[in-house]
Amino acid sequence: MVKPNKLNVDRQTLSELEIFRENASGMNIFELLDRTVTSGGNDNLKIQFQNPFTTASEIIAMQDVLKVISKNIEKWQIPFTKKMMDTVEVYYFSKSETVVSENPIGRYLEGVFYSFKYKDFKETAINGTKSTLFFLLEMKKYFNRFDKNQLPILLLQVYSTVQQIMDDKDIQSACSVENIQSMGFNDSITIDQWFRNKHKLKITALIDIAYKLDVYLSMAKAAAELNLVFPEIIDSENPILEIEELYHLFLKKPTANSLTFENGKHFLFLTGPNMAGKTTFLKSLGISIYLAQLGMGVPAKRMKISPFKALFSSLNTTDNLSIGYSYFYSEVMRVRKAAETLQKEKKAFMIFDELFKGTNIKDAFDGSMLVINGLLKWESGMFILASHLTELSKMIDEKPSVFFRYFDSSVDNGKPVFSYKICEGKSDERLGLIILQNEKIEKLLTP
Repeated sequence: MVKPNKLNVDRQTLSELEIFRENASGMNIFELLDRTVTSGGNDNLKIQFQNPFTTASEIIAMQDVLKVISKNIEKWQIPFTKKMMDTVEVYYFSKSETVVSENPIGRYLEGVFYSFKYKDFKETAINGTKSTLFFLLEMKKYFNRFDKNQLPILLLQVYSTVQQIMDDKDIQSACSVENIQSMGFNDSITIDQWFRNKHKLKITALIDIAYKLDVYLSMAKAAAELNLVFPEIIDSENPILEIEELYHLFLKKPTANSLTFENGKHFLFLTGPNMAGKTTFLKSLGISIYLAQLGMGVPAKRMKISPFKALFSSLNTTDNLSIGYSYFYSEVMRVRKAAETLQKEKKAFMIFDELFKGTNIKDAFDGSMLVINGLLKWESGMFILASHLTELSKMIDEKPSVFFRYFDSSVDNGKPVFSYKICEGKSDERLGLIILQNEKIEKLLTP
């Protein structure tokens, strides 16, 4: 499942967007969307989630699979339980040898000898073989449900592989056993020889396919259950992004917002007071781009996107005392990382929330302008900067590639009120002092 040209996303971005988390606490997108039923399926889904696609053809191929499965979840329900797959895996990890003789009498004598030599031989060669046979029969029945002419390319590839393996004469012979439970000792060790020696690569390929099906079904289930919408994928060198009624998956009653990067506009300057919804919106946008490039549905009414080569965020930079970095220097190094990513990938989507908070206003202003002017040169990418330094906007007002949005707020009876809606234009609303006063900070600090 790992693709050589995967989306470039670093650990900090994955953590800030809550795709995965550095620590075990708190909800994350992966766990929210995980519907796998086997351990191997879960492992493979994690690999898939760590490797979003970067080409339109790959994304569309995955979308085609998930759309087909989503239309009839019950038909695609896999028969491979966690217990079944764990048993088959234990069988293949067994350290007991298989018999090597091709002669029935020789096999029998070897089998008797191995029964004494290896403590787990009987359990492996008899019970493990039976469990694997049940698995093969379930795989065969599963694919007999489908017309290969109706399958999208990725599922057709899986179907063809299964058919080719099942057509092997030894595997056909094994699957023709009338009563697996009462299968004799000699038959068991013969089939064990086929499964764990002669055709090991074929059987393990079927195991991998079972996990792949678990992954596909899990992604389709999540898309259907959460009412996610599959984006329109555009194969374009120029970056394209339109999203309508976007919301955050973690919120029970989210406020939806829309955003379009119009032709020639690739830098969004975002303003608005604290708590107005900027960070939630930025995370929602980053998550949707990530999900779109997995081939997944997104939490929106509609989305159009041309695939990016990199996704980068700088939302929660902290100091790193273990290597002697101050807060400000950590911010500088994060911007450096963004620049290096741009140099490597060119077509990147980048999100910055308040540059250089760890220094004085003059340095923050000058440093922010240096970064903005640099990013504006990269027409191959798209960028969002959320900032309280509204003075910056005056310096970039006339830049043709810049556009402005803000999150609305108001004050009612001395208390801030937020609509959590994004609006065209700029905001210089400052509510910090009001929030401090409402929390009676001044009174608490009075002796």
